Amino acid sequence: MKTKERRKGFTLMELLVVVLIIGILIGIMFGATSYVMDNQARKRAKVDVELLRASVVDYKACYGDYPRCPEGICTQGECLFLSLAGFHNEKGNLQIPPYKPTLNPNLIEYELPDFDPATIPKASHGDKQALLVWFAQVLGKDVAFRDPWGNEYVYEFPREDGRSGARIYSLGPDGEEGEESDADNVE
Repeated sequence: MKTKERRKGFTLMELLVVVLIIGILIGIMFGATSYVMDNQARKRAKVDVELLRASVVDYKACYGDYPRCPEGICTQGECLFLSLAGFHNEKGNLQIPPYKPTLNPNLIEYELPDFDPATIPKASHGDKQALLVWFAQVLGKDVAFRDPWGNEYVYEFPREDGRSGARIYSLGPDGEEGEESDADNVE
């Protein structure tokens, strides 16, 4: 009697089941990782907004008003950055040499390094690009406070909704305006 020899190995069905299980496990892993990273980014944005808010409150305490650019030459984000870095004075004009910054050095990974005031370009509001390029070179990054998703934090003063105080918020992961939170108000 001859017996049928069985080959050792996996059948196609067994291989497909193993591949399916591995695929499901990888999907769960990526989903969990994405969830954790999104939560970390949201928490980081909340901390950043609180630090910006504290810096704006310090600025108001020092100079009597919120950062502003009465001539409307700077964007709100540029105005916020230049003011907190000490390069915008209480009237909204460029201040060279700069005031002491009200910017918290731990703020959003921005630290204003020591620099030689002689290297500051002669700038007026009309040619602020030279100052912004200089800032970018000194800092090694853009002259803007950016959230974890790469969007610039939004600063409003005066507020578009007519309420008092200033408003600072993140656009979130989609970069679109969304629901307003009372936590973004600076009073």
